Amino acid sequence: MKALTNSLLSALLALLTLCPAFAEHHENIKVLYMGGRGHDSKGYEKFLTGFLARQGGFDLVISNKLDDLRAETIGKYDVVFFFGSGGDFTDPAQEKGFESYISNGGGVVGIHATDAFKKSDVYWKIFGGQFIGHGGGTFPIEFTDTKHPITRGMKGFEISDESYRDKFHPATIDKLHHLGRINRGNEKHSMIWIHEYGKGRLFNTGLGHDQKAWDNPALQKLTLRALYWVVRKPVKDPR
Repeated sequence: MKALTNSLLSALLALLTLCPAFAEHHENIKVLYMGGRGHDSKGYEKFLTGFLARQGGFDLVISNKLDDLRAETIGKYDVVFFFGSGGDFTDPAQEKGFESYISNGGGVVGIHATDAFKKSDVYWKIFGGQFIGHGGGTFPIEFTDTKHPITRGMKGFEISDESYRDKFHPATIDKLHHLGRINRGNEKHSMIWIHEYGKGRLFNTGLGHDQKAWDNPALQKLTLRALYWVVRKPVKDPR
């Protein structure tokens, strides 16, 4: 009987390791930052650290270590926040941990992050889109859904940025919910969307190339609202 009890306890602990620690269990929202691969990740780390500190209620861990995506580590966080391009998983356990995390209810936010992990079908499937090119300059963004909690009450805006274009994963193309797009001449492709993957949630935008974009109040509002939405908390606007 004792051996059976110990076996059940071991199985329970293993299951808990795979399950993310949901935000309602934490006083603050715990965010794991995964960048460091491409673009100005150091600059974005500085921006995000200051931005979330001003809002309050967040514990941000700057990691950039792919092993933190393993099941035994990733479950400590409410949100995994991806920024920038490049990189690939170096161990199948990283990819498996990431997919298990969002499938079991974890939150993911991606800023300018679809030109990354391009050898991974799992990453593409979770994000829904994979970068294939971009224009640039100053252009208008219009919302295609103004009733969603992330975009409710927001008006279209102009931003100086890269206009990421993506090809959508065949398995998830019909599951993405698009919130906003570029509207400039023939460029009218989606640049902001959400994806409910298993029990988890993802927010992604191709916006956010550099400081000019990060300083845009509309992108800041979208980013903060997304962080609350992916952890199923009422959205708040920046202070």
